[in-house]
Amino acid sequence: MKTENQEWKVDCNRYIGFMDVMGFKDMVARKSHEEVGRMLHQMSFMKDILQRVIVSPLKEKNEMFEREERVKSITFSDSVLFVTKDDSLSDLLILSSVLEIFQEAAIQRGAPTKGAISFGRLTADFEKSLFYGQPLIDAYLLQDQLNYYGIIVDNEAEARIIDSIRREQIDESLIKGHFYKLATPLKSGKVQHYNVRLGNLTEEQIEDMYKTVSGGVRKYVDNTIEIYELMNKNSS
Repeated sequence: MKTENQEWKVDCNRYIGFMDVMGFKDMVARKSHEEVGRMLHQMSFMKDILQRVIVSPLKEKNEMFEREERVKSITFSDSVLFVTKDDSLSDLLILSSVLEIFQEAAIQRGAPTKGAISFGRLTADFEKSLFYGQPLIDAYLLQDQLNYYGIIVDNEAEARIIDSIRREQIDESLIKGHFYKLATPLKSGKVQHYNVRLGNLTEEQIEDMYKTVSGGVRKYVDNTIEIYELMNKNSS
């Protein structure tokens, strides 16, 4: 059965993922202009590929359906905004997969990111490059509070996850395959939040980030290792 591909709406309720490249100013100071350009081009290429190849994880393996673009993105200097086509839970899971792989690729390239997922009415006009709405503000502010290299889910998106589980609109195992609810390190202390899993990263890759920072900033690496170990413990 094929799904019907509908046009993207400029203005609607949708999920968004805001990702910020950490230490961008220091990286520009340390690396050559060409090196910074190559890294940012690699990240831009990665996000473009991701949004074309990832399809809904809710589809059965034996079901035939058309691939359609469910996540789009745009880069603002050292930040990347990902937006979903609509407010479906399947789009949220696709978004989490995109962000997970994007985060993994960024860390492997020596440019760790942190981010947040939010939900709400967002205008995303890619033709006119207009992007505005409360979820963009909420995601930006929440990721700024985050004190590890990861991706946090805000209350608006979390409420939809919880309600969908309670109404049995989605299998809870699918949620657990994408998110972990943990005591999440924020600048104000640890707070319970859903987090996107760190994926296929290795502890060695995370520890390599110690080579790039000193002093208080190393707390990000400490916290990332701690969250990584908690996620592995909860998945075993």
